[in-house]
Amino acid sequence: MTYRDGGGATSFGWRRGTLLGVLLLATWPAAAQEADPTGDIIVTPARTPPPFETRYALGTAAIDRIAANAADEVVRRLPSVYVPVNSRGEAIAFVRGAAERQVAVFYDGAAINVPWDNRLDLSMLPAGLVGRAQVAAAPLAPRYGVNALGAVSFAPARPDAFGARGLVGSGNIRDLAGVAPLTVGATDLTIGASYATRAGETVADDAALPFAQAGTLRTNTDRDLASIFAQASTRAGDHRLSFTAFHVAGDKGIAPESDRASGARFWRYPTLRHTLLSGKAGVMLGDTTTLDVIGWYQRFDQTIDSYTDATYRRRDTQEVDRDRTVGTRVLLSQAAGPTRVTASLNLLESTHDQRDTGFTNGAPPLRLPAFLRYRQRNASVGLDTVTALTDRLEMDLGGGYDRVAYVDTGDKPPIDAAEGWTGRAGLAWRAAAGWRLRATLGRKIRAPTMRELFGQALNRFLINPDLRPERVVSAELGADWTRDDLSLSLVAFAQDLDGTIDQRNVGRLRQRINLPGSTVRGLEATAAWQPAPGWSLGGSATLTRTRRKEPPAGTSDRLAEKPDLLARLYGERVAVSGFGVLAELLHVGRAYSADADGVLVALPRSTALNLRVSQRIDAADGAIELFARGDNLIDTAIVPQLGLPAPGRTFRIGLSVRGI
Repeated sequence: MTYRDGGGATSFGWRRGTLLGVLLLATWPAAAQEADPTGDIIVTPARTPPPFETRYALGTAAIDRIAANAADEVVRRLPSVYVPVNSRGEAIAFVRGAAERQVAVFYDGAAINVPWDNRLDLSMLPAGLVGRAQVAAAPLAPRYGVNALGAVSFAPARPDAFGARGLVGSGNIRDLAGVAPLTVGATDLTIGASYATRAGETVADDAALPFAQAGTLRTNTDRDLASIFAQASTRAGDHRLSFTAFHVAGDKGIAPESDRASGARFWRYPTLRHTLLSGKAGVMLGDTTTLDVIGWYQRFDQTIDSYTDATYRRRDTQEVDRDRTVGTRVLLSQAAGPTRVTASLNLLESTHDQRDTGFTNGAPPLRLPAFLRYRQRNASVGLDTVTALTDRLEMDLGGGYDRVAYVDTGDKPPIDAAEGWTGRAGLAWRAAAGWRLRATLGRKIRAPTMRELFGQALNRFLINPDLRPERVVSAELGADWTRDDLSLSLVAFAQDLDGTIDQRNVGRLRQRINLPGSTVRGLEATAAWQPAPGWSLGGSATLTRTRRKEPPAGTSDRLAEKPDLLARLYGERVAVSGFGVLAELLHVGRAYSADADGVLVALPRSTALNLRVSQRIDAADGAIELFARGDNLIDTAIVPQLGLPAPGRTFRIGLSVRGI
């Protein structure tokens, strides 16, 4: 790709000045978390060793204050996580420069990426399903399974009383969610439901959208999203058993790339259905031996309608997708003195049935074409050993093997399986009171997805069956310090990737290819401080330098949609009277995006100011809270990808009830 500079400073001169403050007060919460992002049940009575990867989490209270409609709004508050919305309308998580297909997504321990493309649209996972959110970065242990360079994990809320929330807002947002805990004998049961709708997203006044855009709402960004949820858990002595289920139903429009006169997608998702059934067990096999097992079934269906223009009146093609996935993870852990050995097995099989239909003058053919079937089988085995070398020094050594077999390839020729070894080594030293130093080095492969190998995206892509797996070596060096009211961390990280999968233009089509590779270098700082009762201050900053290896002469060494800085600064005050105020700044630094000719263009930096005010009214058995929230109050034009801006100024007001 060639390179062209463009899009400069934000329109408010003071925004750059906020950057220094963001870097100095770098998130909430900042300390590494003990919970495993894969959701495994830990039933061993021994102390769980601290993680050798960096983890950050948001609890239920923090998530409630975001007033989110979907999960993408939640994870944007996690350090190192970037969530742009692509031209397919998908909100996909990036972690420290790790691309969307390199990030595993879990729900209560079950892997919920759709394996066809190894990613999940977080804008279609309702916020009502998210009680906790966590990100894990740096070299990950083998138990995370294939393709996991980073991980985002969600878990349902575990309330001790009934709760409900309703809100309305800009773009005709309407949102209602409720959750209720029940106890039936020795079984704890939680049930919940949610519904959210909007007419469209707001557009910032200074957003540059010369094509396919009219009015104050973003073209074709309406959405309906509903969910139901249930979880049951019980205990028998030291053994635990739980079952989780959710069903999501939705539909939405996809904003067109409004920076170009031709070549934009005019798509709608008239139906989307997502169902998850999972069960997990934690069994004590002895005083020092544990067995954790989780199994799940995922059903994902969607229809994509493609239209001839931005009026969305005449369809020209339709894609119907049906995905069925069965997976399991087994962990067997044995302690022997200062050493704990964990053997892991991950198995997953997924079938993708797809039917592409062409329309004539907006009418479907008399006879619909047959579905094409694609199927893949993932297997990952690993062994991880954590040893206390001294009272203050711990070592982690792990290794494994990942394999992805492409069992059925539709109407395309068969191809060989992608496979390779994975490994991790780490040291953690409790240097002094409150201090912990750590270093980790790891290797992983990222196999091409079935969509990358076989998908044509309604005649937009030229297939390339010769794609090879990406091979990644990653490392981090971190320092953490905590005391009762303050936690700080500083992490340097690096990634060296061979065979980066990217795109090139071939005539009017695009084709996925292997580049020589890419490198990522970065620094991450976080802080959280409670200077007095009712006060919370903190933030995070992730500086990242992502470059291509050996770019051809005259082309850029940049990679698209990889910002050089992500930062968040927040301050919160909750008074004894119940009045609360929360202010936050979200900053996105320089990134680049490809225009219609494949030329990388610099995107504008942006800083969004968000503010929430609330009043809690306590009652005998619970509380009522009235709240108002304004996001992007200064109406900044935030542009994660050319022609696809993030929402402009947005207001929401609502009411939440707990325990009444």
